[in-house]
Amino acid sequence: MIHKQTQLTLYLIRHAESEMNQNPHLIGGRSPRTPLSPLGIEQAMKLGKYFHKHDITFNAIYSSTAVRAIGTARLVLKEFNVPEDNVTTTDQLVEIGQGDWEGKLRTETYTPDTLSYMNTKGPIFTPPNGESQLMCEHRVSSWFIEEILNNKKYMGKETTIAIFSHGITIKCLLHFVMHFNDRLIYRITLDNTSMCRLRLTPDGWFIDSINDTSHLGQ
Repeated sequence: MIHKQTQLTLYLIRHAESEMNQNPHLIGGRSPRTPLSPLGIEQAMKLGKYFHKHDITFNAIYSSTAVRAIGTARLVLKEFNVPEDNVTTTDQLVEIGQGDWEGKLRTETYTPDTLSYMNTKGPIFTPPNGESQLMCEHRVSSWFIEEILNNKKYMGKETTIAIFSHGITIKCLLHFVMHFNDRLIYRITLDNTSMCRLRLTPDGWFIDSINDTSHLGQ
């Protein structure tokens, strides 16, 4: 349990634009080696400047092991002179696995029959050799409970944590916290370098923002 005097603040951050994001006609999935695009580098630097300007610092920083997520985290930290080795990476924060569909054309993969079947199965639908939405949520929420909520080093004090991850994975974690209809997971917009700010207080969870990209306008 979280100590009654503790407030835990989380920033769930989607990675900056990657080269795969520039090809929306393809199914991305994990694509672990996809680097950031030039625009993505600019987005990450703007996010770092935002944190520096507003004097937002972190007690801990976690990132998916994907190149685009780690790259985003490192560029953000560089803007306020935090060493790169302050980032803890974990496979538990990678994007939902699309299995054999990764890199395939969306138009050829998401046929009317396939979409109908996916809609029928809902969160338990699993692409060939891939991962279902439910599996992704179990993966990330299990990590979250063990590493964040039940971690003694975060108890008894005000704690702010940044988590750099991916669109669907972040939505699955939001679903775990908020318990909204699972159909909404694919209807929530999370843009590149968007922030979702959550707080866990003695009164429970508070959702301050979802898909905050105000830093990109600076």
